[in-house]
Amino acid sequence: VDLMIPPFAEQKEIALFINKQSKKINTAIQIKQQQIEKLNEYKTTLINAAVTGKIKVPEVTAKEASNEP
Repeated sequence: VDLMIPPFAEQKEIALFINKQSKKINTAIQIKQQQIEKLNEYKTTLINAAVTGKIKVPEVTAKEASNEP
């Protein structure tokens, strides 16, 4: 079986490209994880405020609920 191996310089370029792209992906994942954490904190705070009566949650009638998408 003939196996073609690119020259070392090209292998190095490929490795650098993969590392660069991996860093971009890892950064994007970290940002999304931070956003999820913030949203979970906000959700907890919002639920707590609604349960303790710090904010008013309007009642939804059956007619309004059936019109929601």
